[in-house]
Amino acid sequence: MKRLNRNSFKSSNNFIKRVHILAAVVIALFLIVLLKLFQVQVVSYSFYKALAQNQHEFFEKIIPERGEIFIKDAYSDEIYPLAVNRESSLIYAVPKNIINKEETAAKLSELLEMEEMDIFNIINKKDDPYEVIKRKVRDEVAKEIKSENIIGIKTSPEIIRYYPGNYLAANIVGFLGYSGHEKVGQYGIEGYYNERLKGTMGFLELEKDSSGKWITFGSKNAQSPEDGDDIILTIDQTIQYISEIKLKEAVIRYGAESGNIIIMNPKTGAIIAMAQYPNYNPNEYFKEEDMSVFLNSGIHNLYEPGSIQKPITMAIGLDLGKISPGTTYVDKGVVKIDGWTIRNSDGKSNGKQNMTQILEKSLNTGSVFIQQQTEKDDFYNYLRLFKLDELTGIEIKGEARGSLSNLDDKKDINYATASYGQGISVTPLAILTAISSFANDGKLMRPYVVDELIGANGHSEKKEPKVVCQVVSPKTANLVSAMMTSVIKNGHAEQAIVSGYKFAGKTGTAQIPKKDGKGYEEDKTIHTFVGFGPIPNPKFSILVKLDSPTNAPYAANTVAPVFRELSQELINHYNIPMTE
Repeated sequence: MKRLNRNSFKSSNNFIKRVHILAAVVIALFLIVLLKLFQVQVVSYSFYKALAQNQHEFFEKIIPERGEIFIKDAYSDEIYPLAVNRESSLIYAVPKNIINKEETAAKLSELLEMEEMDIFNIINKKDDPYEVIKRKVRDEVAKEIKSENIIGIKTSPEIIRYYPGNYLAANIVGFLGYSGHEKVGQYGIEGYYNERLKGTMGFLELEKDSSGKWITFGSKNAQSPEDGDDIILTIDQTIQYISEIKLKEAVIRYGAESGNIIIMNPKTGAIIAMAQYPNYNPNEYFKEEDMSVFLNSGIHNLYEPGSIQKPITMAIGLDLGKISPGTTYVDKGVVKIDGWTIRNSDGKSNGKQNMTQILEKSLNTGSVFIQQQTEKDDFYNYLRLFKLDELTGIEIKGEARGSLSNLDDKKDINYATASYGQGISVTPLAILTAISSFANDGKLMRPYVVDELIGANGHSEKKEPKVVCQVVSPKTANLVSAMMTSVIKNGHAEQAIVSGYKFAGKTGTAQIPKKDGKGYEEDKTIHTFVGFGPIPNPKFSILVKLDSPTNAPYAANTVAPVFRELSQELINHYNIPMTE
């Protein structure tokens, strides 16, 4: 009988164990691979698909050209560029590639006319792949820098926004600035119409092979960019320029802090000019320290209008039938209401006065008399009908809404002061729009500053005049116009007389509320003149406003002469024949 070979048995058992272990390892590896496939193909499918597309496709955005803004000369019908696109150069650095940063900063300082330390601070950043050193660099300078072959310094073409008129109409146009790394229209037309101006981005997708080369017959997907719309303004270039010059002269001459001029076509609502001072140069907006200068104060700054409110109070009384031009009252110089005393601005009592004399002499007591003949709700509703507390809807970013909230409590004193323009607040454009309705048979027009939008395909979108409402009857409007004409001929505004022409107008010297809301400043006022003409067929209405003038006490001496000068310029420019 053979004996068992124990060594052979042990070898066989070891072999079987190794086979089992190997099988277990194979199964484990299989399960791991299967799990990984599940992870890649199911759980992270979107990620790996995007990664694959990034490796095999070329994607390029195509940037559209921003629409340009134009101003026109109404007399010749020619248009002139106000905001255009211009080629320039950008100088940037790849700091991580720069070998000697001190030497590089010194060399660039001379070429770019920048402080050496400023450049060094920009480029002295470890592992930084991109830093802008200077924009809007002249081509000859960019070419010289490129020829120097400075390691880590690059040049790139850049389309910049350029404003040929510099300060001209800057408060209307706004500017193209940066929001992060994106150029965005800010303030004015640039801000209001940013989406229409910037156009629509295009793109081009081309498939690539594994080596990064384009596949000639591969899949392609392309969409052309759509350039932004061009915009033509209603602004008359000549009148805008003259308005800005006249306003600056007036602010300096009368020691004012600031001022506004707005000129409108009262029949259509089209803005002919809108000037403010101080102003800014949109080509150098980044140099301004006070950002409030970017705001269009003609539509943003609220103020108590003072006596230019009186024609509106007169219109309310006439339209309600509570008074007529021949109605009289006795002016005692003061009116006492709820313990408050209201006085005329000159402190005088004038005895028996008719309604026209109230405007001629700008009597506060007379305005209170008219308001007291009306019901509070009727008076308030008319003020709302004149849209004094609403946005006009003009196409300039930053418009503010006026306020009649002081009348909510129904107090007699608040309604009395509102009748002559105290305790309520308006924007210069809103009060001009309201007064202009008297030059348009009582129809209130929506003011607008954009005449036409022209798409890249040539499609034109012409803006049409829009009647907001019939605020008062044509009869009332004509009566108020006649009374305002008498103000210039026989009243406080004789310095607004234009020889050979008949104009309607009203002065306003308004107090300025204290910042804490308690009372008014003792030594500061706002002077406003608002008027229209020539009568009987007005072609334009004008508002002139000076903030805190110091060299003359009343609007009749400051803004009324500016109104006359502007009216004469408009008459000459539009060749308007004499009316008298």
